[in-house]
Amino acid sequence: MTASRRNRLTAARPTFVHAIALLSGVFAAAAGARPTGSTAIDVVLVAVSAATVTWAAASAPWWGVAVACGTAAAFSSSATGITIAVIALALAFFLGARDGDVPWGRSLATLLAVQAFARLGNIAFLGLSAIVSCTALIVLFILGVRRRPRAVRRWAYLSLIVAGGVVAIAIIGLFVAALVARAPLREGNKHARAGLDALNRGDIRAAASAFAAARTSFHDTYDDLTAPWSQPARLLPIVSQNRAAAIGVSGEGADAMGVAADALQHVDPDSLRVVDGQLDLDAVRALVQPFTDLNIAIDSMQRAIAGADSPWLIAPLDHRLADLDDDLVKNKVRAENALLAVQLAPAILGGDAPRHYFIAFTTSAEARGGGGFMGNYAELTIDDGRLELSDFGRHSDLETAGPDPTHKKLTGPEEFLKRWGKFLDVQADGTVGPDAWAQITMSPDFPTTAQVIQQLYPQSGGPKIDGVFEMNPDALASLVSLTGPLDVEGAATPLTRKNLAEFILRDQYEITTKDARVELLDVIAKTAVDKLLSGSLPPPAELAKLFGPVSQVGGLNAWSADPREEALFERVGMARRFPILEGGDGVALTVDNAGGNKLDAYLQVTVNYSVTRDASGHADGTLVARLTNNAPPEGLPPYVSGNRRGLPEATNRAYVSIYTGLEATSITDDGVASTADFGRAFGWNVASTYVEIAPGETKTLVLTVAGSLSADFSVTTWKQAMALPCEITVKDLSP
Repeated sequence: MTASRRNRLTAARPTFVHAIALLSGVFAAAAGARPTGSTAIDVVLVAVSAATVTWAAASAPWWGVAVACGTAAAFSSSATGITIAVIALALAFFLGARDGDVPWGRSLATLLAVQAFARLGNIAFLGLSAIVSCTALIVLFILGVRRRPRAVRRWAYLSLIVAGGVVAIAIIGLFVAALVARAPLREGNKHARAGLDALNRGDIRAAASAFAAARTSFHDTYDDLTAPWSQPARLLPIVSQNRAAAIGVSGEGADAMGVAADALQHVDPDSLRVVDGQLDLDAVRALVQPFTDLNIAIDSMQRAIAGADSPWLIAPLDHRLADLDDDLVKNKVRAENALLAVQLAPAILGGDAPRHYFIAFTTSAEARGGGGFMGNYAELTIDDGRLELSDFGRHSDLETAGPDPTHKKLTGPEEFLKRWGKFLDVQADGTVGPDAWAQITMSPDFPTTAQVIQQLYPQSGGPKIDGVFEMNPDALASLVSLTGPLDVEGAATPLTRKNLAEFILRDQYEITTKDARVELLDVIAKTAVDKLLSGSLPPPAELAKLFGPVSQVGGLNAWSADPREEALFERVGMARRFPILEGGDGVALTVDNAGGNKLDAYLQVTVNYSVTRDASGHADGTLVARLTNNAPPEGLPPYVSGNRRGLPEATNRAYVSIYTGLEATSITDDGVASTADFGRAFGWNVASTYVEIAPGETKTLVLTVAGSLSADFSVTTWKQAMALPCEITVKDLSP
């Protein structure tokens, strides 16, 4: 090679160049670049690469160094990176302007450029900074090596060939390992998700079996991916991250699935059944450790997936991990709920002291803001796992019972007294009227209703209660599916899950006398509960599957005086607490029967809400509520279709309450201004008015609202759960 193609290195110059190359490697490694994701490998890989390029640049043409420095300056986004690159560029131009040969100067300029490249960060899209840096430095390396003596060039090219061979071996080795591991990894993922699905269904045995299979598959995957022939892949950027992710998930997954399988194998669903009114509390207590282990296993799996997260993961692996993580997140909540349930269950079931629970049976044939009118009640006593129906009766029994029936007092909740106290005829000293129990479910917030019941029940002859349950006809129908058909006198056919709710809401009113109908309802509710407690109940998972859909829509509600237990009911969706807006907007509608009849089973409601918000945040909204009375104009018994107001037969008189986040400004009834009661409840604005709807007629209420909303406002919708056919539609008309 001629002298014009290479720069000469004197005996002293290589010493300076080698020192600069060494410093370049040290500084570059300290920059924190992690091409493979393994700290030790990355430090060596970055240091060696930076030092090699810096060494080669000593014999590169000055303009090659300048191009590399200029590229670093062009793509740097930080002030530090730009400053370093500009200094390097200035040094390269200075060297180009000199007649003398300064190899260590080119190495020094390259050192600075390398530091700028090592600190580029992400630009434009993921990987662009690596592409730019590697391309510029590889070109500079080639330009420098071309100007070295033949022996040096031969050594450099041989090194490149060896490196290429290592890369090829690494890729082939990983390809073989991945090909072998592909099937068990896919099977492990499939078994893990199947186990989570089974756990979600409450099938403990199937979940344990699936998790055990997942453990075996993940173990096989781990062994395949850590085989000796896959080890060179640790040196390759991108490839290394994907291999490490698969190894981490499979290794942690095997351990986590093993823990989950072992935990669930200690759970015997049959030991949790109520048989002849008795539940083994020791069996419940024994579940705490298995469910604790299950939560630990899910946490471990989530940590493994989080640890495998990398922007360099290929899409298929990234998507599989994301899907598995989504399943884990969902089941983590359920597993936490299950653990909390088994921790609290012994106390709830009278393990520490006897518990007394009030059960309200409601029907929306006569609507209340909380769902429906409470016709019957029951008192359930649980002592050390034994369930007993200690009392049963009508709401009217409670009105005349107690040590001082005419002086029952209510001291709160304050919000209940302020808004609904007048309907219970609450006096200044807290004394309630004689028909307070008939109106006790007017609040749409079940915890509020439960606290009122907790106060009045001991004054009505009952003991102090520890909690309240509420069951509507759909919940009672689910109960009947456990007891079997009910043969009761007065019903044309046996009552089953399919026909019980319809019978309670409509068919029962074909019975001409009110006394006969009331007696029949007593028999239905009491027979169902008695049969339930005298037989065998399915395991909790099957009960949750049966009652879960009903409780999610407010048909089965629960409240406890113990804050920890109440928190559990909220977590599992049984609390039916009125929503909290948290600064947003909302729409809700409730109906209270104001005619003293049973026509609300024929009432249909639709709500359309439109809101517009301007740039300043001011919002205007219009709510249109349509109430249709589908009751037949004649043919129903008088106590069903009559009313206390002298209105025509089958006229529905309703007390309609519309809740909004924005403040109501006006309300009209079929275009006529309506006298409404405007106020606040549960942090919402509420407008209430009386509406009279003839059979076959539709009344239209139009409510205008206004106020301020944030830029990211959302609209919460809530309707009178499982009480009336009610549809709510929301339109955001903001520009």
